[in-house]
Amino acid sequence: MRALLWISVLLVGLWSGYWFVGKAAVDRAAVAFFETAPQQGLHATHGGLSVVGYPSRFDLTVTDPVLRDLRSGASWQAPFVQILSLSYRPWHVIAAFAPRQSIGLPGQDLTLVSEKLQASVVVTPNTALTLDRTTLVGTGLGLTSTAGWALRTDELRFGTRADPSRSNTQDIGLEILGLTPDPQLAALLPDLPQVAERLYVTGFVGFSAPFDRFAGQTRPTVTGVELKEASLTWGPLAVVAKGDLAIDNGMPEGRIDIRVQGWRTMMPLIAATGVVKPEVVPTIERMLETLASQSGEAEMLDLPLIFTGGQMRLGPLPLGPAPRF
Repeated sequence: MRALLWISVLLVGLWSGYWFVGKAAVDRAAVAFFETAPQQGLHATHGGLSVVGYPSRFDLTVTDPVLRDLRSGASWQAPFVQILSLSYRPWHVIAAFAPRQSIGLPGQDLTLVSEKLQASVVVTPNTALTLDRTTLVGTGLGLTSTAGWALRTDELRFGTRADPSRSNTQDIGLEILGLTPDPQLAALLPDLPQVAERLYVTGFVGFSAPFDRFAGQTRPTVTGVELKEASLTWGPLAVVAKGDLAIDNGMPEGRIDIRVQGWRTMMPLIAATGVVKPEVVPTIERMLETLASQSGEAEMLDLPLIFTGGQMRLGPLPLGPAPRF
């Protein structure tokens, strides 16, 4: 019994020593991140750092964090963020976000509120700490902009996973349930309910470099997108899309095939947003009717979204400059 007691005391002492060494390492890593942020192209500040969780966790709380990208000017700040990990599995990190966050973008500021918002990041336990997978789960999310728009969703789930069969490629998935669009947008679509039931996206995204501890220097950019399925269910409107895009220097080239059930519900939006001149809308509608008749279903429309030469078009309709990735 005495030997067992001494062994127990020794094990507790060893584990305690490991935890305090680990706590010191987490402290140093957090301080180093903020000190070296300018070298990563970031301006980063905080109001305080603390690590608790003995004996089984390393729970880092950062109060009043502020991050700003020195190139784009985009920024993020919140009252706090918590970064949590099990002490025996430090390569799996969970982040818990404050119920109110601020996001700055060129031309507008966003406020994000949530009932619950958590993210999980798992890296490969090697010297490069290469990203393996991520998840983001939120409920009761609301986003408002100083540009005058707002939206809300009941649930959001997003995830990525490294694809071992493809170099620097992530398998991605997104599901949004109970999406309430901006009231001004909803007013333009009187034939649709106020809430869209489901938005779902799955596919692959290729990058120019791996996401690892060197990503601040390599700054991975998107090199290609394989859209396996993107679907929107919104009352009588159902949209399904799939296709591939190659991204060269930020410019997309390729084609996304889109099938729209209940396409007439979108015509008021096309007319109101000025995508085409109002006097042209009846001509566009007749043309779409002709295209829909080719499928044998008057309410079913198949159109390709084509990206080429820095421009994009939806079937025969020019949409203007393509977005940069």
